[in-house]
Parts: sequence; structure tokens; C-alpha cells
Amino acid sequence: MDLQTFKQGTRLHPGWERGEEEGYMMSNTKPALINYTLETFANERDMHWHLSQWEKRKAEYYPKLKAAGLKKMTGTKVWNNKGEAALGWIFEYEDAESFKKCQEIFGAIAREEAEEVPVIRQAFRGIVFDEEIL
Repeated sequence: MDLQTFKQGTRLHPGWERGEEEGYMMSNTKPALINYTLETFANERDMHWHLSQWEKRKAEYYPKLKAAGLKKMTGTKVWNNKGEAALGWIFEYEDAESFKKCQEIFGAIAREEAEEVPVIRQAFRGIVFDEEIL
């Protein structure tokens, strides 16, 4: 990826705006709310099934989540838990109100998923207090 493509495609923390010379400066916005959710499955097969079902659903739910204030969603495959099939999800919200609105949507998704494969979820929530774009 060339530098120009990188600059155009870079997503920023909601509190950061581009300066005149493509530098970054802090603007006066609310701090972003972050949720990190760890999903643990009985085995790799269940995890892959779960992901395949999300692929089918996400076109329906992404517009709703975006409208509710979800700014970014990142999925990761956790590889340092020996013997466990696990996924990590990072959700970035505009503010606390956005988080609340999105919880209703995620509740609907969880009800659909509850009938598919067993999954154990642990959620960790916080407010961004420091972020460096290097």
C-alpha cells in the first residue's frame, strides 16, 4: 500500500481530526467508548460455523449499528489461548448513548445466535484515555 492510499484509508479515533499538513490534532469531542468481547467456543468447528453465520447477517446489521453510533468493529482470532477456539471483538462507539443503542441491536443478534452453537462471552468496557497513531 502506498502512502497516499494509507492516508486516505486511515481511520481515526473520533477525537482526532486531520491537520492541514495531514498531521493529527485533538479536537473537542467526547472520549470514545471501547468494548472488547472475548468469545470462547468448544472447538474450531463451532467457531468457524459462528463466523459463517455472522458473514450472512452482517449486511443486515452493520447499517443499524452504524446508525446507532458504532464507529468501528474489529474481529480478531485469539491465538495465545492453547486448546481454546476464541475470537476477540473490539467495538468503538461515539459515546455512552451510542453504546446503549447498540446493545439493543446486539441483543437481537445474540438471540439469533443462541440457537446455533454454544459460546461463552466475556465483555470488557472502557473509555479511551490515551491513543497514539504511529
